[in-house]
Amino acid sequence: MKKLTVILFLLTSFQGLSQRGEQKNALFTIRGNVGIPKIVSSKMFRTSFAGIYEANLSVNVRLFSNAYFGVGYQNTQFQNNKFLTQQTYNNGTIVVSYNTRLLCHGLFLKLGYDKFFSEKKGYFSYSINAGYLLSGYNNVNSDTSYYNQPYPSKKIRALYIQPEVSANFIVDEKMSFSLMLGYTSLFNRFDARAPRFNQFQEIRTESNKYLMAWLNFGVGFNVLINKK
Repeated sequence: MKKLTVILFLLTSFQGLSQRGEQKNALFTIRGNVGIPKIVSSKMFRTSFAGIYEANLSVNVRLFSNAYFGVGYQNTQFQNNKFLTQQTYNNGTIVVSYNTRLLCHGLFLKLGYDKFFSEKKGYFSYSINAGYLLSGYNNVNSDTSYYNQPYPSKKIRALYIQPEVSANFIVDEKMSFSLMLGYTSLFNRFDARAPRFNQFQEIRTESNKYLMAWLNFGVGFNVLINKK
């Protein structure tokens, strides 16, 4: 969280120094980005899973000045950490491997603002996405351990909020590419019983005080429609 605060401060300071009057962005924009999420909240969640990718796509319209509003879709995937294996004994040792994934699909509303640091080179975008995430654990290994009972649902349905900041670099009048940083807070507390991980002491004993949250650093693009 400290790293995110520092980056946001630096970007804000730089754009404040470099602003050259108000230049308006395109009336309509299609914005997309992809990156690798890094879990930063619950230690139990972070010990259980690692991010594979996160991608979102939105269609937006400029409202006034450079403020814009849009609707979008997000897809995020997490994979269990590789140390998770289970040994069972039945006339010999059987090692059970895990390939459990958390798959997330979300719909969101976006509200943001573009601020140019150069008329021809680029602009910063500050936005916040708010929506509903439909998630589920796939490839869950069956387990009868006492620690996983009572069995909770393998599905997660929860609201989420996602502030984003990006530096966008114009390549021509219809396209810009970006570096993006986002922070997602899912209004749900991780439950290690749902993916049947609670029998692992390395997970069961970890702290789980906070909501599920992750950073996403990646790259993106903006398609500029009706750019003047």
